[in-house]
Amino acid sequence: MTESGPLVGSCHCGRVTIAIPALPDHVTHCNCSLCSKTGFQGIYYSSDELVIEGELDNYVRADSNPAYIAQQRCRHCGIVTHWVPLTDPPHKRMGVNARLFEPGTFDGVPVKQVDGRSWPA
Repeated sequence: MTESGPLVGSCHCGRVTIAIPALPDHVTHCNCSLCSKTGFQGIYYSSDELVIEGELDNYVRADSNPAYIAQQRCRHCGIVTHWVPLTDPPHKRMGVNARLFEPGTFDGVPVKQVDGRSWPA
């Protein structure tokens, strides 16, 4: 937790919220086709550190073989909020979309560039 409590971000319509306990170690900018098209910028936490509320649906990449994560998005506005592994919880690592938080929230947090376009499908 930050000194003032958890940081809370939301989708565009505000119906999905995600609370994170503290600033992340880094923000990941990935250039894979999915992150590029959705604008996803990853910050990572275990499932027991997150509080996620709201109505979600999901998308599993058709080009991943085998598939291992599901992108979660707001059922109302469609904004990608986070991803979860396709295994039973608890999860050691989940990706949260840093763009859910107000601009400036992660100023000073290092950015890690990832070349996801080079990963095999």
